[in-house]
Amino acid sequence: MKKVLTIVFVFCLGSAIAQNSLQLSLDEAIAYAVSHQPQLQNYMLDKEIASARNFESIAKYLPKLNGTVDLRDNLKLGEIALKFPDPLTGQEKDMRIQQGTKYSGTAGIDLNMPLLDMGAVSDIRLTKQQQMLSEAQLQMALIDVKWNVSRAYYSTLLNEMRMSKVQKSVQRMQNFYDDTKVRYDNQNAIKTELNRAYLNLENAKFQLKAAQDSVITSRLALLQVIGAPLESTLVLTDKLPPLETVALLAEATEVKTAELNRYELRAELLQMGVGKMQLRKINWQYMPTLNGYGYIGGQGLANDNLFNKDKWFWTSYIGLRLNVPVFDGLQKAALAKQQKLAIQKSENNQRQIKSNIAYQVQSAQINYNNAAANVQLLKKNIALAEEIVADVNVRYNNGFATYQEVLDAENTLKETEYNYLQSTFAFLLVELEWKKANGKL
Repeated sequence: MKKVLTIVFVFCLGSAIAQNSLQLSLDEAIAYAVSHQPQLQNYMLDKEIASARNFESIAKYLPKLNGTVDLRDNLKLGEIALKFPDPLTGQEKDMRIQQGTKYSGTAGIDLNMPLLDMGAVSDIRLTKQQQMLSEAQLQMALIDVKWNVSRAYYSTLLNEMRMSKVQKSVQRMQNFYDDTKVRYDNQNAIKTELNRAYLNLENAKFQLKAAQDSVITSRLALLQVIGAPLESTLVLTDKLPPLETVALLAEATEVKTAELNRYELRAELLQMGVGKMQLRKINWQYMPTLNGYGYIGGQGLANDNLFNKDKWFWTSYIGLRLNVPVFDGLQKAALAKQQKLAIQKSENNQRQIKSNIAYQVQSAQINYNNAAANVQLLKKNIALAEEIVADVNVRYNNGFATYQEVLDAENTLKETEYNYLQSTFAFLLVELEWKKANGKL
């Protein structure tokens, strides 16, 4: 029994660990964010709400059918007091006549059908436009999610690569210290050189600790962006993309083409469409409305059995009802003026968005080209710095180079590697900006 419980416990523990472990590529991280990011989920819910409102507006133009049943037990019937002349004496006598029956009831079906209601028609068109606007806003939110997740993912990869570089630096500093210690013990190095080797080793270890902390915080940031539990174990399966063959020149894009691909402009156009439809709805409220209606029902009256069909009296009718607006105290005129001003604001927003798109397209192309050229240059510099370090180490081990030369070469390599990683990260962000500016993200 204990063995069974142990197996069950181990299985449950393994399942819990597996559930808290995430191995994600960049595309999988984006897909995870789409499914779990709370803010994006709200945009999806807004889209469903807009769809439900569209159906609600359609329902306004559908016939309305209501059924009513009312059964009543008149516990105390009312009476009417009347005076009648006595035919024999000619004197008036008081007489009481009971009103109604002990049991009464009504049952019927009422039909109301809009035949001409331009306000309801405008509601249908308006909510359809709002549904399209909600879809555009969702696409904008998806683009923001792709941008934020990609940035956090690249940042984590960058910190992991930096940590790897620092680990190699620590190993080299350890080797330098060990060699210097042997030289010192053999009286081929002075105490100052040994102390400097020790300090450089400790500094490298401190840099490694800082790099490890950066990896932890960047992973937490990525978990937060994708909407995952912060206690999850995160493993990134992608690596920083190779940039040796990166295009030095960004693909030229026409601003008009970019405008067609940008959801910001599309959303603003839809917003202006919503404003125009709201204005049309206000104006259509001046038009008369025509409704058809009908009724079929009956009334039952009885002192004993109300459910006897002979006790019921049936009636039915149909009709048309025309409602003509005459004067509303200028309320519609005030609403129409507000809506016209809102449309003007939307037109101003469109001009601003177009100006922003033109600037973003051109600046993103320039930044892309500069970042690509910088990456290529620093990649060559790393190869050269690594060659210098290797050469200095050989000469140092053979007694033809000083320890200062070793340190200078090592610092140059670390600085070049750091600059290359930074330029790589900068290029990846610029590439994201270029895609976003051209509506390709």
